[in-house]
Amino acid sequence: MLFQLDLFLRIFVAAVCGSVMGYERAQRMKAAGVRTHILVSAASALFIIISKYSFDDLLGQTNIALDPSRVAAQVVSGISFIGAGTILIRNSNINGLTTAAGLWIMSGIGMALGAGMYFIGIVTTILIVIIQYFMRARFLHEIIIRKETIKFTIEASYTPQLKREIVELLESHGIERISFYIFKIDRDMIYLNVTGKVAAKGYDNNAMIENLVNLDDIKAVG
Repeated sequence: MLFQLDLFLRIFVAAVCGSVMGYERAQRMKAAGVRTHILVSAASALFIIISKYSFDDLLGQTNIALDPSRVAAQVVSGISFIGAGTILIRNSNINGLTTAAGLWIMSGIGMALGAGMYFIGIVTTILIVIIQYFMRARFLHEIIIRKETIKFTIEASYTPQLKREIVELLESHGIERISFYIFKIDRDMIYLNVTGKVAAKGYDNNAMIENLVNLDDIKAVG
């Protein structure tokens, strides 16, 4: 009974590790999310448990030889059909390769945990999540190219297209992560705090303010 509980614990830990990796993918709106990673990891753990222990009753019989790695070996090749389903090609751009590779290593983590290698499975999960989160192209771009926060106040006549016009103008100046905060509305006038991120080099603050003031609905920029 205790042995059976230990086997279930391996599957449970594999499911937990799968949920951690799946959560990171789900946060970035990828095709394979929490449930997919849990199923891949738990299934891999189950398959290696079956491969290692499910045929013990046949070992005592004559003329029977077993290869305990045979079922587990098929997990490595079998995971490919799930990974292929996450890869999309659009306009000559390939999307989903990282998610497919993540599912592949997730199956390896599940196998490690199913084999009772708790430490290597958990530590590998932590390592892959760190890599997935911090080694993104956008994150590396922000490290290499220093970004600074800009903030200014706008007084403008309210129109439905006001926000869109401001965003388009700021983006044309290389400003990203634009956010708005309305702190006052007085009849047909609106007062906004606008913040964003921009590369420290190559940014012309005076030109941006001049272009903002030239918009028909904007009365003042501070």
